[in-house]
Amino acid sequence: MKKTVICAFVVCSMLPCLAQSVKVRGQEQLNKWGISPGNYSGISHIRDNVYAVVDDKDKVDGFKLLTLDIDLVNGKIRNASIAEPEGMKERRAKGEATNRDCEGVAYFPEANTVFVSGEEEQRILEYSLDGRPTGRELSIPSIMQRKNIVGNLGFEALTYNDGQKRFWTTTESTLPADGKISSPNNPNVHNHLRFVAFDSSLKPVESFVYSMDLPKATDKSANSILGVPSLIALDDGRLIVMEREGCFPKKQYGSWVKIKLYIVNPRESKAVSLDTPMSGVGEDTFMKKTLLCEFITRLRLGKMNLSNYEGMCLGPKLNDGRQTLILIADSQNGMGNWMYHIKDHIRVVIIDV
Repeated sequence: MKKTVICAFVVCSMLPCLAQSVKVRGQEQLNKWGISPGNYSGISHIRDNVYAVVDDKDKVDGFKLLTLDIDLVNGKIRNASIAEPEGMKERRAKGEATNRDCEGVAYFPEANTVFVSGEEEQRILEYSLDGRPTGRELSIPSIMQRKNIVGNLGFEALTYNDGQKRFWTTTESTLPADGKISSPNNPNVHNHLRFVAFDSSLKPVESFVYSMDLPKATDKSANSILGVPSLIALDDGRLIVMEREGCFPKKQYGSWVKIKLYIVNPRESKAVSLDTPMSGVGEDTFMKKTLLCEFITRLRLGKMNLSNYEGMCLGPKLNDGRQTLILIADSQNGMGNWMYHIKDHIRVVIIDV
């Protein structure tokens, strides 16, 4: 698939950015502000400096409120704090909730509510800002329902844009009906995903097909991941897509995670019915993607910055008009060994939209 590179900025290299349109700031650890280790897998801007974040291992479904103080000159995070909505606290105390494997989150300004995708049951439910379920949810097409996905490769990405009045989601990896899943055992297979848009009535309205890059990992004995864990819907209708690949050898040393951010434009792409078999989709039908930036984190001597980024959203605009993106990582509650524990990292990417 053809792709255009705007800027490829690889963290931990000394190569300069190819253009001045993208700046990837260094990682910040949430624990520096007293935030306990978690499993933060999704983030969405609500208003001002308040964001909704989800924890995929929390026994109570819903979200927490993360406050970020970001310097509007350089994009540096100056302070952070996290709190639980009162309704979520009450549900936790009463034992009224469950672990939905909450992965994606999107603020819905029209109703002043938050939608959260649960990978465990493949549902996207609505919550009030105080953390209580409203009883509403997105109407999920049959092809994406729980019985028709690969376990643990379902909904992660979720985003909403108020100007376009569109939710967007996709499964993390290829649906069983759409072919094989890319891996070191299938190195020449592209993951083919379906991006589905829902309108503000919570009904699906259109869908597109997206082809991921081929895997770079070659270690067949290692645990590997390859998928799309996050999307951002922009005001002009375009989407920012996070492609994530990770390789985790059994002894952990040598582990790495690579993040690529692409831009796609549904308005310049051909919509494809969910009833259309992927085998019948031509190469020119897949969304054309433009590389925005990429970076890699590793676990090796001299470079122990391994971080598993899963969520992203729009942050504030800087004083010079540039847009920030906020990326958040899942540390698996600080998983690690004597050598290294994965951190709850947060990172700011600055772009000129």
